[in-house]
Amino acid sequence: MQELAQRAYSYLGRSPLLYMDVMEALRREIGTVAAVREDGALVYIRSSQVYLLAAENQQAAEALCHGLGQASQVAVHHLETARLLEDRLGWRSMECRAAAYLELDPPQTRNIELRALTPDQSEEVLEAFGEALGTEEIQDALRTGMLQGAYQNGRLAGTVGLYPEGGIGLLAVSPDCQGMGIDEALVAHITSWCLENDFAPFVHIPVWDEEALDLYKRMGYTIDNGSVYWLGGDN
Repeated sequence: MQELAQRAYSYLGRSPLLYMDVMEALRREIGTVAAVREDGALVYIRSSQVYLLAAENQQAAEALCHGLGQASQVAVHHLETARLLEDRLGWRSMECRAAAYLELDPPQTRNIELRALTPDQSEEVLEAFGEALGTEEIQDALRTGMLQGAYQNGRLAGTVGLYPEGGIGLLAVSPDCQGMGIDEALVAHITSWCLENDFAPFVHIPVWDEEALDLYKRMGYTIDNGSVYWLGGDN
């Protein structure tokens, strides 16, 4: 491991659940260290132009912010840092809870038909879930092969996948298929896939989405008491 990454890990290891996103970006080598101090680290994910900022205090956050370049989004892990960047970038923030699956065995649930979705299915996926998930997010996941679909009676009933930053997301179930356990099956499937492929299963859940928070708790995820704040022009 490179020296900068080792230095970043020494700080991030103090709160591994909260900083799971940053640690995974380094471990999987999808992110590089843009700046690091004893009290924080800034990691850049080039594929999606996203920065992940972990800082112990406001002084560390202000120093690390000098390493910010052009970005589509920034994720920070403390409210004070979110407020700092809201003022500096003019972006709004969305507060999320960090959660991760820490068990060795995947959660068990009902069996459903699951398929890896491909770019040539974009029209089908966008028609079903474009409004709920966003066109750009769906197309990115299809292009990288990170979107799975659940089928009910031959029809696409739900999706789940991974964002370029490594977190679980893109979870959606058709209104007429809700209450059938498809959401649980999708979470169980993506969790199992992550474990089989040496990915840490983690997710950032908006604090207002009580249904999703309850779902991940039921599926055995541990939810950190701290918050992650995603900043971007569209939040």
